[in-house]
This record gives sequence, C-alpha cells and structure tokens, in this order.
Amino acid sequence: MERKEVTILFDRIFISNSEIGIHRDRTYGFGAVFGFRTLRGVPFLHLAKKVKAAYLGADTPSHKGWPAQQTALQWFVDKGLEGLYQLPECVRLRPGPNGTYHMVNGSHRALALYILGETHVRARVGGAN
Repeated sequence: MERKEVTILFDRIFISNSEIGIHRDRTYGFGAVFGFRTLRGVPFLHLAKKVKAAYLGADTPSHKGWPAQQTALQWFVDKGLEGLYQLPECVRLRPGPNGTYHMVNGSHRALALYILGETHVRARVGGAN
C-alpha cells in the first residue's frame, strides 16, 4: 500500500507499540517511566500530556529512566517545528477504525511537536508498518 502524507489531530492517534522509547542506549521506555503496564492502545494525548508536564517540570517522574527520555526529547524540541519536519524520517501511522490512527514510528518527534504546542502532526499513513 502506498504511503501518503496527511495532517492528523493528535486526539485521533493511539499508540501501537506496547513500549516506546527503548533504543539508542535508553533502557526504559515511556511506559515504564510513566507507570503504564503497556502503551498499546493508549490514546496519544493521554501519554503526551504526562510527558509535556514532566518536560516542563510541572510533574516530573522519579523513575530513573526519565533523564534519558528527557534528553532525547530535548534534542527534538531544540529542532523547532519546521526543523522536525525536515528530518529524514517522519511520523508513521497505520489507519485504524472510525477515523483513528495507530502510531507505528516517530513517538519522540510527535511528543516534541506536542510540547511545542502543536495540536496535529503531519505523518505518513499506510502500509503495515
């Protein structure tokens, strides 16, 4: 299936992976850091609101994995809105039922966009992953 770029409101996106953010020497993903048993099926905004509050220092988790996630987010936030869209990889979504989408890739990028005040994301949609 061909992938096309679309603009999707964050409130229509659900997380597809059970744990996100475990790569590039990060031992703990966002699920562990924020106390989720699994992130699969969690509305993106449910996680994003917690991440933004922590990133802004309003409700910082005590989990030892937070500093590594915060550092990763800082790298993306520092790029700014347009800089995020100029990075070679993009946010990838898979269509779900009733006009929803499931995030397959690009969680840090999408979270950075939310932290920067966006209500939507430009993403590639289609294909199995």
